Amino acid sequence: MQTRATSRKSLASANSDHQVADVKQDTEVSPRCRIQIVYIRRRKKSEPVKDAIGSVADSLPSCSSDMSQKVQSKRKRKSDDKEELCQPREKLDSGSFDAYLEKIWWGLSEEKKRRCTYFDSLWFSLYRTDSSKGKVLSWIKKAHIFSKAYVFVPIVCWGHWNLLILCHFGENSQTNTRSRCMLLLDSLAMANPRRLEPEIRRFVLDIYQTADRPENKKIISRIPLLIPKVPQQRDGNECGNFVLYFINLFINLAPDDFSMEGYPYFMKKDWFTHEGLDRFCEGLDSMT
Repeated sequence: MQTRATSRKSLASANSDHQVADVKQDTEVSPRCRIQIVYIRRRKKSEPVKDAIGSVADSLPSCSSDMSQKVQSKRKRKSDDKEELCQPREKLDSGSFDAYLEKIWWGLSEEKKRRCTYFDSLWFSLYRTDSSKGKVLSWIKKAHIFSKAYVFVPIVCWGHWNLLILCHFGENSQTNTRSRCMLLLDSLAMANPRRLEPEIRRFVLDIYQTADRPENKKIISRIPLLIPKVPQQRDGNECGNFVLYFINLFINLAPDDFSMEGYPYFMKKDWFTHEGLDRFCEGLDSMT
């Protein structure tokens, strides 16, 4: 999509006093959660870089002291009836994530590309800052998402990746065969993905209003936000890889018409194996 290709350049060349210069991973780590914090940084001439999201203490979920024990850093793969340790992967940054997602998209049929689209991995984070919210909404308006059955919205907040899927957002009403709804897939359920709901609903409302659609806040509040129980990550770095695998599998398995009656479909705890995820990631690495 042309809009995605130019959005980062547009930000870099903006002449406003408060412009988003970059999004990068900070080296600070929460001592309780061992979750790296992602900062969206704003830069003004002669001003130091500031945290545009908020303080770490205010943003992070309340994590139990045994989180680091539940999410193990050592991973095992079965091979020839033996178990071998798999080398943990580094957490994906937004640039690597988008490059991998483009590889996935290149391999899709034209029919699937017509039915689906995706947002740049920075758009939701940039939307959360006043200085870039308008730009993000204008890019989304040009994406014509209301003609798509499924829209994939990668979300990276507080150093953790989630996947939001907008289903049948061009529909004006619910039917037995096609339901307008939202799916939120999280490979770290203990981080409480439901806490993103208020921001997601504000985001969706602004998308509709920017497109001059009739949907109001009351209607948006009635769109179901579903959080299926999906396979969980094995360490603190896998969340970005899980989101890529969620997208890849969903595109190939999702019905033409998503219905509440069929939910959760294939999205269950045993949806896929960790071995399958590892092979998928190795395949992405080998693609030219």
